[in-house]
Amino acid sequence: MDRPGRRSAGLSWFQRLFGRKLPEKREERGHKAGRFSTTYDRNNPTMLKQLREAKKYTRLIEDAARRYKVSPSIICGIGSRESHWGLALKPPGPGGRGDFARRRPRGERRTPEPPDGPGYGRGLLQIDYDWHELARTGKWYDARENVMYGCTVLNNAKKFFQRESSFRLNDDQMLRAMIAAYNGGATATANAIKAGKDIDANTTGKDYSKDVLNRTGWFQLHGWQ
Repeated sequence: MDRPGRRSAGLSWFQRLFGRKLPEKREERGHKAGRFSTTYDRNNPTMLKQLREAKKYTRLIEDAARRYKVSPSIICGIGSRESHWGLALKPPGPGGRGDFARRRPRGERRTPEPPDGPGYGRGLLQIDYDWHELARTGKWYDARENVMYGCTVLNNAKKFFQRESSFRLNDDQMLRAMIAAYNGGATATANAIKAGKDIDANTTGKDYSKDVLNRTGWFQLHGWQ
């Protein structure tokens, strides 16, 4: 996860990007996943380890999915990309950290690393220290707090895109934009599309939403809705 988005003006460029006729705005139904394809083998050993970890948080994931109207499999995909459901963190588990590369000081931080120690990404969904108060002073190490907060960020991204009067996305485009914004910020995601680039152009690896949905498809193979 990186920075949250800010509102940006004038998004009529969507007409140019998505064709002359803009998609009809759908009724507010949340963003339940369809079926997604995956390039991962069903018995991929690394993913099977992540599946075992994710199952530890089944009730939490399902609670968050109901509250924020997002499919459990999408939450699984984000947790897989962000931390391998804790397996990629130091130490492994919900109290672990990731993203140890030093950064220039920004915001209220004056040090190349967080004052409480290295690792900008905090917890299962890697809440970013620089951009989110939870990662600085909250219980980011609590799995429920972390996952619920991550879903709040997703929901805020959806609201960001919906607020724009000239902004029209179909369900699939909205879902990708929300997921990309989780990583790169809503403003950066909108700016990428404005420039005629892929939705993921300003995300880590330039593939964030595509990779998350690829992982989502794999979790669906194993029974996650």
